[in-house]
Amino acid sequence: MDYQATTPVDPRVFEAMRPYFSEVFGNAASRTHVFGWEAEAAVEEARHQIAAALGAEDKEMVFTSGATESDNLAVFGVARLLREKGRHIVTAQTEHHAVLDACRALEREGFEVTRLAPDGTGAIAPDQVRAALRDETILVTLMLANNEIGTIHPIPEIGAVCRERGVLFHTDAVQGSRRSRSTSRRGPSTSPRSPRTSSTGPRARVLSTCGGATRACGSRPFSTEAATSAGCAREL
Repeated sequence: MDYQATTPVDPRVFEAMRPYFSEVFGNAASRTHVFGWEAEAAVEEARHQIAAALGAEDKEMVFTSGATESDNLAVFGVARLLREKGRHIVTAQTEHHAVLDACRALEREGFEVTRLAPDGTGAIAPDQVRAALRDETILVTLMLANNEIGTIHPIPEIGAVCRERGVLFHTDAVQGSRRSRSTSRRGPSTSPRSPRTSSTGPRARVLSTCGGATRACGSRPFSTEAATSAGCAREL
């Protein structure tokens, strides 16, 4: 059922990407020549468009190599920054392995992970999250939409619970990018999130950091590729 991961690129998205394969082919990190300037301008325009679609600020958009890296950057970044505050993380048994594997790795570093069991529809209720939170909880990480059965978690409500307790909330929005507005920085869930464009976009990902999570996730030094950035922006 994971059609998101194995789909053709929408022709409109491809057209947005096409110029950067043959016409504007510079390295966006090269700032000493016009080729690099043109590519950088394309990346920054894509960054602005994606931020606007998510209700975030341009500076909160961090391009990564994929959803797994975005999840890792958020989960490991928050855990290692806030380990002096607490070492408890809440997630779900049905999370994507990009998150579950990161949590297992953190357990080997001394963190404790609570894995919530979903109901018969695959959903996690806000009250489950509330009951699992402790004084030492530093992160809740729950996906927006399940990649296998399509269940959509009540992200705004869960975000509100986390906000009440002052706990950072991360959501992997890979399978539900068109619903990513529900995770807006201006909504009740103020936290890092990992959205992808959608099933018909390029296999590129964005980590959106917001609120106090920006420092936790940090930034990633690398050259951003203009074509996939433009494709992500066109799909959103």
